[in-house]
Amino acid sequence: MEWLQITFQMYRKVFPRAAALAVKNWPVLGTLFGYLVILSVAATLARFMGFAGGLVVSLVWAACAGSFLYLVEMIVRTSRVSLDDVRRSFGAYLWDVVGVSFVFWVFFTLVTPAILQLPNGGLILLCIDIAIFVLGNAVPELIYLGHHSALALLTESYGFIAANWLEWFPANVVAAGILYAVSSLPSDGLIGIVQHALTALLVYFAMVMRGLLFLELYGTTHRSRRFKYRAQF
Repeated sequence: MEWLQITFQMYRKVFPRAAALAVKNWPVLGTLFGYLVILSVAATLARFMGFAGGLVVSLVWAACAGSFLYLVEMIVRTSRVSLDDVRRSFGAYLWDVVGVSFVFWVFFTLVTPAILQLPNGGLILLCIDIAIFVLGNAVPELIYLGHHSALALLTESYGFIAANWLEWFPANVVAAGILYAVSSLPSDGLIGIVQHALTALLVYFAMVMRGLLFLELYGTTHRSRRFKYRAQF
């Protein structure tokens, strides 16, 4: 099938490029461990702050998530992350992440109790979770490459997935499967240290890969990609 050939050629371009950029910008991998330290400190301090502590932890988590998205953006856009980029990163997408998180929090706060009262409510909620995961799968990339409002992000992600799911999900499903297998390893002792290191490495590489793949797909059509890659068959 032609779409399979096109997808394979796209992956042949994206995966080596992602590996090269991940190695070139290896210090960004270390930021993931830095975020864990920051979150641990925030969680410890939040215990003494009551209700406000939860808000502080949420903001710190959003700042760390937005920081990582900004650094991935610099990798896929400019190929090089500088120390100034790290300094700027924490406020870059803070409110974008907060906005999306708030939309999901409101939705599940209002909907979950009602659904769980229904027959087979747990199954229905699981189906909703899967649907949101699938249709909102491109939200991280749209935050830093699309620059939309919170609600527009969800709409754009739905449109992107509907148009490109054949090309988008094979690589992401494989990456998610490997990540799940690694996360299932024992988390104690030396094996636990290796598990955390591998998890961070996989997340880092997967996000760079996703960013490059998103750039290949976003704003294109099956027809335009067919013309672009046909010469490589």
